[in-house]
Amino acid sequence: MDQFYLSSIQFGELEVSTYTVVFLLVLTLFIFIAVGLSSLKLVQSAVDKNKEED
Repeated sequence: MDQFYLSSIQFGELEVSTYTVVFLLVLTLFIFIAVGLSSLKLVQSAVDKNKEED
């Protein structure tokens, strides 16, 4: 029974597997980095267009 509690995280009455929490954290970080890179490239593209107009 102790092993069950070591491999799960409790949120009130909800018990979530540690693997599920790790998966969600990795997925969240991946999406955060992807959106950040996309935004960075968008801003760089806008700045490059402004330089060409000058």
